[in-house]
Amino acid sequence: MPTADAPPTGAVAAPGGGGVDDAYAYTHPCDAKDLTMRVTARPEAPSQRVIEVRNQGARSCGLSYFPLVSVGDSHAADRSKDIRPLVPGGLGGPPAYPVGAGRTAFAVIDLNPGGGSAATAAGVDQLNVVADGDHMPTAETRNFPLGPGAKVRAPELGLYRATVADAVASAATADQQQE
Repeated sequence: MPTADAPPTGAVAAPGGGGVDDAYAYTHPCDAKDLTMRVTARPEAPSQRVIEVRNQGARSCGLSYFPLVSVGDSHAADRSKDIRPLVPGGLGGPPAYPVGAGRTAFAVIDLNPGGGSAATAAGVDQLNVVADGDHMPTAETRNFPLGPGAKVRAPELGLYRATVADAVASAATADQQQE
């Protein structure tokens, strides 16, 4: 199963939001230099990829509800044809997903939730991720290979969560196109 690490751009974190600095995190977006990102395939669910965003900063910070994600051709100069996943709708509550210092936020994308064998457009071989699409420029996009044989059809992305299991459950509720 493919695993890829984006070059670290900052400090260290541990699982999930929470902690005493949640109120601080709601008003202080994470700085890309304080985050590391990793994407791994789930062996028990080959169409799913786990996106791990680790806060290596000294304080809690806030991420958007979910990462900004697209799937496309790694050789394309233009990302306008990339596929955007469905995401959960009806969001409310806190203004950000808090990530404590030394903690990790997990999101899961299911590339082919229906499990069909029909693939998408030719050349779809890369997952493109911005940890916080609400506060970070596209220059902070990290690219991860999907690996050989990956099939992409109507992908679904979940919210950031403290555990992989919760992130998987969130992805199953995706019902709106990511903007």
